[in-house]
Amino acid sequence: MKKKILINFLIILFIVLCPIRIYATNVNFKYIQENQKKLENIPELGCKAVFIAEPSTGKIIYEKNAHEKMYPASTTKILTALVTIENCKLSDTAIVSQNAIDMVPNGYSNANLKAGEEFTIKDLLYALLVPSANEAANVLAEHISGSIEAFAELCNSRAKELGCENLHFINANGMHNEDHYCTAYDLYLIAKECRKYNIFNEIVKTKAYTLPSTSIYSLERKLKNTNELLLPGTYYYSYCTGIKTGHTTPAGECLVASSSYNNMELISVVLGGKSINSLGLNDRFYDTKRLFEFAYDNYSINTIAEHGDIVATVNVGKATKDTANLNVIVDSDISTIIPNDISKENLTKSISIKDEIVAPIKQNQVLGQVTYYADGLVYTTNIIADHSVEKLPYMLYNMIVAIALILIFSIYAVILKVFKKHKTIVIIIEVLILIGACVVLIPFVKKDIDNSASRIIPAKNVTIENQVDIEYLKYTATK
Repeated sequence: MKKKILINFLIILFIVLCPIRIYATNVNFKYIQENQKKLENIPELGCKAVFIAEPSTGKIIYEKNAHEKMYPASTTKILTALVTIENCKLSDTAIVSQNAIDMVPNGYSNANLKAGEEFTIKDLLYALLVPSANEAANVLAEHISGSIEAFAELCNSRAKELGCENLHFINANGMHNEDHYCTAYDLYLIAKECRKYNIFNEIVKTKAYTLPSTSIYSLERKLKNTNELLLPGTYYYSYCTGIKTGHTTPAGECLVASSSYNNMELISVVLGGKSINSLGLNDRFYDTKRLFEFAYDNYSINTIAEHGDIVATVNVGKATKDTANLNVIVDSDISTIIPNDISKENLTKSISIKDEIVAPIKQNQVLGQVTYYADGLVYTTNIIADHSVEKLPYMLYNMIVAIALILIFSIYAVILKVFKKHKTIVIIIEVLILIGACVVLIPFVKKDIDNSASRIIPAKNVTIENQVDIEYLKYTATK
């Protein structure tokens, strides 16, 4: 037992005493839309409500009436899909009820499902999102919550968790009702959450899907995607990756879409468009395509900081000559979306660095933080030492000084004994001893003074947040 306790103690002691480097790869950021550059030449759009943003940062490219209540039509189904994915296994099965079919009026899109048929949740999601089958939405709602009404409440609750402030659904498919509404921004938030699921991303970019036959319906049903940005023709957009169309007469033409180009993801929402605009084109596809083209023409993903970038040089106090000159470097890579006409070299950068940086310092030791201001986006990460800094061996110097002083005063004591009757000689000797002591001590004192404080020199375009520029204060005081 005692042996076991001893072993555990030694293990704990080893862990405590051993230096451990924790690599922090997280970069904190926030988005301040008011500080974003105002872009010109934004295309004129026919849809009543518009929102387009880069989802990883939340950076808004353009918005119009994005927080006004609108009818979403079948774009409702992306929330139905999200709640389904979060509450079901794809291999689970659900049975089509007659009620799910009867609740869909003639003329509304469907997948020709038959009462009594049994499908996997995955097949029903394809039917829901590819041809926009309304009865598939009802089947999923009944399977998950027992009724359409209960499922709608579940959707409303989930939307609120996502930050949707003006959303209220009463059904699972978007069939028109005065009390069924949301905003373009709400749909963006839902789509952003949906994009976290691979199955959703796979389905919404599928151009066509074959629904398997069943014992009730022996024929295969070929389902075609309603999103014409994915299909060859007038509106085809090669970088489009989904997501969902919508249309009712009160809602107009609606589309939630996503795209990916040059490592930059975008999500756009357009609501309240015309089926035929002044150019004879459908607003939802025409506007979305122009929004994507505008965004990629004006913005791109750029690496604005890399691990190892020097943000300051420090002449470290109380350090050995060989190690005193220290580069303070960026700990993590930072990539962000910025306008193409803004160079990363011209971005504003600031550092918050420790007031006292003195030896000893370990390599990769955190010395402060650097902040980058990139067109409304603010990124902060750690800055670290690029090498170890060794401390001057003051104990050795102090010992040398002490020994020297002892020797000097010993010699002085002997001289006093020998020449005690010769005051002039004693005075001369005292002066010489004083001069000798100064010769011995001044170099050590000077070295200590020279190394008692650090000098921080920021890199180009970098300011120090937490230190006062003394020369600047002197200059302004004389103005």
